[in-house]
Amino acid sequence: MGTLFSALDVARSGLTAAQVQLDTAAHNIANVNTEGYSRQRAELLTRLPTTFPYGQLGRGVQVDNIVRIRDTFIDQAYRSQLPGLTGAELTAGYFALLEGIFLEPGENGFGARLGQFFDALSDFANNVESSSVREALVAETRQLALSFNDVALRFNTLRTNANEEVRNLVPQINSLAERLTDINQQIVRAEANLTSANDLRDQRDRLLDELAGMVNITTVENDKMVSVFIGSDALVEGVLWNPLEAVRDPAIDPERPDLLQVRFAESGLPVDIRDGELHAALTVRDVLVPEYQERLDTLANALIGAINAIQTQGNGLNNLSGTLTSSNAVADPAAALVGGTLPFAVEPGTLDVVVYDAAGVPTTTTITITAGTTLNELAASLDGVANFSAAVVGDRLEFGTSGGYTFGFANDGTGILTALGAHGLFTGHDAASIGLNPLIEADPGLIASGYSLDPLATGDNTAALDMAALRNALILDGGASSLSDYYEATIAQLGVESRSNQERLVVQQQFVDDFQQRRQQVSGVSLDEEISLMIQYQRAFEGSARVITVTDRMLEALLAMAL
Repeated sequence: MGTLFSALDVARSGLTAAQVQLDTAAHNIANVNTEGYSRQRAELLTRLPTTFPYGQLGRGVQVDNIVRIRDTFIDQAYRSQLPGLTGAELTAGYFALLEGIFLEPGENGFGARLGQFFDALSDFANNVESSSVREALVAETRQLALSFNDVALRFNTLRTNANEEVRNLVPQINSLAERLTDINQQIVRAEANLTSANDLRDQRDRLLDELAGMVNITTVENDKMVSVFIGSDALVEGVLWNPLEAVRDPAIDPERPDLLQVRFAESGLPVDIRDGELHAALTVRDVLVPEYQERLDTLANALIGAINAIQTQGNGLNNLSGTLTSSNAVADPAAALVGGTLPFAVEPGTLDVVVYDAAGVPTTTTITITAGTTLNELAASLDGVANFSAAVVGDRLEFGTSGGYTFGFANDGTGILTALGAHGLFTGHDAASIGLNPLIEADPGLIASGYSLDPLATGDNTAALDMAALRNALILDGGASSLSDYYEATIAQLGVESRSNQERLVVQQQFVDDFQQRRQQVSGVSLDEEISLMIQYQRAFEGSARVITVTDRMLEALLAMAL
């Protein structure tokens, strides 16, 4: 049968259990504002009873374990939504930067600069003999080219920034992976005695949350250790981790050999990146910015090609003289120009070379270009024109006159002058390379205003009218859009994509907030609940203490009887 001492032992177990419960509640309250903390509970078990002939006599209570309240399913759902949120947030920042580049709508926007250029062309067409009007056109041409250059530079800077995001995220992911292996080891050691390492597991979950925001991951727990996978490849396996590295890969963009590819350092295999900040940075760098960079280059290329096609075969107040060099290079002077590497198309056809003597009398010679004509052959044909010379120097064409002769070109049905960059209003072929022809900058009288071969017909404005008409000419999208239409469509597309990403951001934020709220409902600390439980634990403690007091008095009475 039980004794008074067994009653003391039962009461002592109650005191111990109540004290552990109070300590656990106090720990919860102390961590009420700790990010990622999961509330804990002391699990109690009835101690094994003592068996007597009349039955089993209870021996009190014992603390079985201290567990954290956590729902693994909600954790996984939260981490599956988090990469979408972090990716959309990073992308939203770059959309804001892209919109800031164009400054639309606004008086200082790129569209306004394009409009001012065509306004200057209209003024020029109305007064082609005015030197001040020509100077104004030169100034607007220079500013438009600089605007193209500035936007192209900003695009390039955005790609560089996104590339740096990739560079910086890789070591962060590696650091988290290494820390996860360390915590895996600590948890295994701490739980060797079948207890739960609650605070260490909270730390591990916080690391997994942080990692999930950077890249898409899946997790599996075996033998108390978590393994982390990116796609089907393991980043963390228990106490081992597979580091990532960011290495230069010229195959991404031959013009940007600094761009980084993310791969596993040991195997060299590319990482299956599908979401998160890392995926967003790669998408911005390789898809988003290049898309608008390409549209800007298309706009610049069309403008250069259309304006120069008029400029190269027209005449201004002054004829060309001396030796000029084409601004666009060929890959091989012995290769066919038609279908070659020049930035503008060359078609079979004819070209008139007009040479003026000292009295201004023109002599016209027609040059034929076939599908197989090379730069070397073109130079030989031009060199055969009377009082005109031409030669291939490196990968470019040098041509011109001397001895008081001047020259020009007319009726170019091949596009070769524009393709070679032979005295256009613009130099270059895209937004980054576009510039004002330095010869025209030095002498605005060289701007083509008419097509007449008579040097005295300085009032001919037919070429100037053709240039001004390009404002509304349908020269883009297969003849469906003008330059302004194409630019406005670009800005509209940017706005639509930015709004779409913003909507995605709002939806992902709602999902993440919802799952975070559910996690808090399960794992978060409620001060009201903890205080209520503390009162309950206090009462249990006081009850066990009362048992000890009563038992002590009974022992005193028993000892008094013995005396």
